[in-house]
Amino acid sequence: MKNYYDTLGVSETSSDSEIKSAFRKLAGQHHPDKGGNEAQFKEVNEAYDTLKNTEKRQEYDAMRKYGAQGFGARGGSSFNMNDMFDNDVFQDFFSGFGINPRTGGHTRVHRSRPRQNRNLNIRLTLSIKEVYVSCEKTVSVRLPSGRDEIVNIKIPAGCQDGVTFKYRGMGDDTDKNLSRGDLLVTVSVLDSDGFTRKMNDLWTDRTISAFDAMRGTEFKVQTLDNRTVNVHVPAGTQPGGVLNLKGQGMPVHDTLNIKGNIYVRINITIPTLSKNELEKIKDL
Repeated sequence: MKNYYDTLGVSETSSDSEIKSAFRKLAGQHHPDKGGNEAQFKEVNEAYDTLKNTEKRQEYDAMRKYGAQGFGARGGSSFNMNDMFDNDVFQDFFSGFGINPRTGGHTRVHRSRPRQNRNLNIRLTLSIKEVYVSCEKTVSVRLPSGRDEIVNIKIPAGCQDGVTFKYRGMGDDTDKNLSRGDLLVTVSVLDSDGFTRKMNDLWTDRTISAFDAMRGTEFKVQTLDNRTVNVHVPAGTQPGGVLNLKGQGMPVHDTLNIKGNIYVRINITIPTLSKNELEKIKDL
């Protein structure tokens, strides 16, 4: 199991601000556009994505404790089996088979009452233009209790296709004696505005004439946040050539203002010329 603390160069007791500071330093150091190593940059982002979130960090720490050290996997470990069996997840798992997890013997199965109502799963479809910046959507949700509810959902900038966000206390409320379940929103992100998304990069096509390709030309591209970028096509550009507009793609990290790139694929049209026109350019 990867040690995200080692990846960021912090300790398990480091504060959120210390983790954020370490991430900023490493992300700037390893960013590919600044000459860094792309693989290391991805590992740093993966580590920070887990440790910056309190819930994810707690789950990760629990996995490291029970997964890596459980059942005496490491010699000299002070891991206590009773600590593991005190965990609700293990209690529920073993009790489903009528087994006492501490003794291994059979026992009467007792189903504990759920601590909250059920979670609710919905899908939300957005365009890459909508998720280019953080956005807030108002949606109508039909709860299992039969009640319709209007909820506001905040989606972070650069959201990837297929990501699921959890909104606590916005799910089922059928049993009034229990706390509400959570709302799980899976986001589908569709290409739009002439752009196709590949991870954090955007791809688009532009068509120019053969003459413009030979002598060079310029045109403008409108980005997803409605800015206009001038694109220079060098003389001698070939069909299928790709121009790179660095830092104009999808947001990778808001705090560091890191973005992917826009790649412009050049298509070239070949004109149909008359005999006289062919004679004029024959000796070029």
